[in-house]
This record gives sequence, structure tokens and C-alpha cells, in this order.
Amino acid sequence: MKFLLPGKLTRSFLLLALSLLNPIPAHADETLNIRPQEVPDACNARSAQVRVTVNNMRAGGVLNVELYDDPDNFLFKKGRKRKVRIPAADGQQKVCMNLEQPGTFAVAVYHDIDANRKLKKRWNLLPEEPFGLSKNPKQQTGFPKFSDSAFTTGKLGADIVIDLQQPPKP
Repeated sequence: MKFLLPGKLTRSFLLLALSLLNPIPAHADETLNIRPQEVPDACNARSAQVRVTVNNMRAGGVLNVELYDDPDNFLFKKGRKRKVRIPAADGQQKVCMNLEQPGTFAVAVYHDIDANRKLKKRWNLLPEEPFGLSKNPKQQTGFPKFSDSAFTTGKLGADIVIDLQQPPKP
């Protein structure tokens, strides 16, 4: 007999609940390539977590939300603390990630329209898919800085809002 750990049980329940709330085919997690460790945590304002609200979403593909805590490796896999992926829906979407401890973080989001697990980029490395950063810094030509998007959490985490931006016109 196999027993599930509470964390696995919670994620399994959350996947089931999400599948009942969203009119998505049963195979969507395979089609959209969302892995079990990428499922968001249940939102709870009394928990130490980052609660991210993303505005300006459109249905189709996947919303990718990444949490960073390493200023020297911001927007690189090496500096990423956590990645969450959910099916993209129209309007506003909320994603929550539990924190081990308070700290200084930055969040990057992008709408992975084709669900290929990669942010499409142009030859000059500017994004071709909708994207956004915590604190909503203005678009710039250079690589974004951690300090422009960084926020510090308290013992109950933080609530942040990110306005998804359309990629700049070529």
C-alpha cells in the first residue's frame, strides 16, 4: 500500500479542483506541459506566501510565474526559487507561492502562448510574448535589473500586482 505525503495530497487535490473549475480537457496538463511541481499553492492571506495577481491576460497557452531571490542571476534558471504554470484564461489571474522564509524577491511572468515552456525572443533578446515584472517597471532596451522589480516580504508574505505588457513592436 502506498501513502501520499500531505504535500502531494494537497497538490493532487488542487489539480483536481482546478480541473473542475476550468473548462479544460482532462489531458490539458500534458498538452500544456504543466508538471506537478509547477502547480501553484492554495492562496491564503494568513500564510507566508507571495500572492501574484496578473492583469491583462488572454486565454490560450500557459501563464508562467517565476520567483527569484538572487540579484546576480535574475531571470536565469540558476537564480529562480520557484516556477508556477497555470492554464491562461481571459482577464485577471491569481497565483500563490508559499515561502520558506521572508526575504527580498522579484517576480517575472510571461504568457507562454504556444505552451512550449520558453519565452519567445527576438534576435535582440526582447520578448515576443506578453510579459511583466513585479513593481511594473517601464520597458527598457537593456536587460531588466533585479533592483527595479525587487520587493521585501513580511512574515505573511506579500501581495503584488503585475500588469502584463505586450511585446514592443519590432
